Amino acid sequence: MLKISKIYKSFGKKEILKEVDFEANRGEIIGLVAPNGTGKSTILNIIMNFLSPDSGSISISDKYDYSSKKLEIKMHQHLSFLPELSDLYEELNGLEHLRLYAKMWKKDVRRIEVIISDLNMESYVKKPVRTYSLGMRQRLAFAMLLAADTDIMLMDEVMNGLDPDNVTLITNILIKLKSQGKIILIASHLLDNLDLYADRILFFRNGNILLETREEDKDNLDQTYIKIHLNTKEYQRIISNKTIPKGSRYIADKILAIPLKELSKDEISNLIQFFLDQNILNITIGQIGTAEWYEEFYNKMV
Repeated sequence: MLKISKIYKSFGKKEILKEVDFEANRGEIIGLVAPNGTGKSTILNIIMNFLSPDSGSISISDKYDYSSKKLEIKMHQHLSFLPELSDLYEELNGLEHLRLYAKMWKKDVRRIEVIISDLNMESYVKKPVRTYSLGMRQRLAFAMLLAADTDIMLMDEVMNGLDPDNVTLITNILIKLKSQGKIILIASHLLDNLDLYADRILFFRNGNILLETREEDKDNLDQTYIKIHLNTKEYQRIISNKTIPKGSRYIADKILAIPLKELSKDEISNLIQFFLDQNILNITIGQIGTAEWYEEFYNKMV
């Protein structure tokens, strides 16, 4: 278990994190979502001890923390961070990078061949990194994380620079890592993709966790809505002619979300028919997705 306890961090007068507090358990992927400059990368750097918090603590299974050099070494045996592309060595090849990471974390270098195959890197892994495209560099950075094979993996924009096929490839590997019991924290702007594999998503704003959504809530009526896609003009027309059920909300100026939990089957049917009669045809039933929450929380702040 990775425990983040009341982390506070400021830069000058700017408060970045205000007593952020959460836990991550084995076999769990947690997505961190917020615009740039709002604390996602900061919390990952504090977990790795690249950056010290003003207060609060990071610990693993209540055994290890950063209170001494000896414990810090123990912590880093369990933690790894997706390398920055600028940290790659231009004159070394991909295979040399993978061997370096496997040896740093004392892992079996024979696993490297499997990693190369899984990520379709055979055609370029022995070429110097200076010849790599952005997508090839990103795959190498992810492969280095796999070579480290730590219990806890931290990733900042792991999908950056990848085409759709490679996004799918990385997604499937992340799901496999989760099944192996890894703890994975990911900051990403590919929000629809994040919904495919994350067990929890934490939304940050003003230094705090604003909202937490959970995979397990997808079948929970308390978190399920009739979602009617309306522009602002259509929404104003609807609410002036129809009483909308309690608990409804207009998300990101484009989706009227009506909770199912208080509605009977007949009421649901009648509501859907009402909108169809208004020639509003884009109607779905489900959770409010990460991309929709993002627009509601951040894009309307401008």
